[in-house]
Amino acid sequence: MLDLIPVILILIATGIIAGFFAGLLGVGGGFLMVPVQYLLLIDGGIDPTYAIRIAFGTSLAVVFPVSCAAAWAHEKRGAIDWNAAFPIGIAGILGGFAGGTLASHLPVDILKILFGVLVILAAIRMVRDTPASGGTTRSGLGVWTLTGIIAGLLSGLLGLGGGFILVPMLLLIFNLPIHRAVATSSASILFFSIGGIAAYMFHGAMIEELGKGFLGYIDIFQWMVLTGAMIPLSRVGVATAHRLPSERLKMIFAIMMVGIGIGMIGIFP
Repeated sequence: MLDLIPVILILIATGIIAGFFAGLLGVGGGFLMVPVQYLLLIDGGIDPTYAIRIAFGTSLAVVFPVSCAAAWAHEKRGAIDWNAAFPIGIAGILGGFAGGTLASHLPVDILKILFGVLVILAAIRMVRDTPASGGTTRSGLGVWTLTGIIAGLLSGLLGLGGGFILVPMLLLIFNLPIHRAVATSSASILFFSIGGIAAYMFHGAMIEELGKGFLGYIDIFQWMVLTGAMIPLSRVGVATAHRLPSERLKMIFAIMMVGIGIGMIGIFP
């Protein structure tokens, strides 16, 4: 097992980077946290089947407080569309719980491939399709609810905050401007994470092999270090996002998604 200090340093570095991009892109940061946590857990002797679920569950547990900080920063700039965020988010609670429950029963190889393929496809769609510069949120409650269920389900299933699914949907389906989509996503994933966290805590509590230091599938130590590092940087990311041109922000989002997706499919054990 790795010495504690290197592990802490790795987690802090991960939290700093993930926190910045969580604020910048309206995501939870799971795209980076999950692969790093998974590798650390494997190196620490955790069975891969449990390691991937712990990484997903802990990532979602970190997402909640980090998203609170990011959403507050976006709200102060008046960027969140609450008409969309509330119905999407509330529907996403149920989707998140269902996704977390499904992930607790799927084989590790399937989860890794799903994680990688999903973020790559979302990146390709975002680069190829150019949404309108304006956009409207005058959609029916049913449309917002369905969007929330789908995004929440994938969020809980893959340990992501949901931004990697929701931001492209807001851009490509509803034609929201990138800055407004990022802000609205930050608010919505507050709700998504609640359902996923509940599922991972419930199903992980049944695994006796995990022992002390875990709250279900949530690694308490990793949660504390990552959350402490991410929250301050998420606010920096929000401020940066509102200064970047739309196309540059979208390209940064897509490049990072592709890199992480390829790594999760073909590199990580």
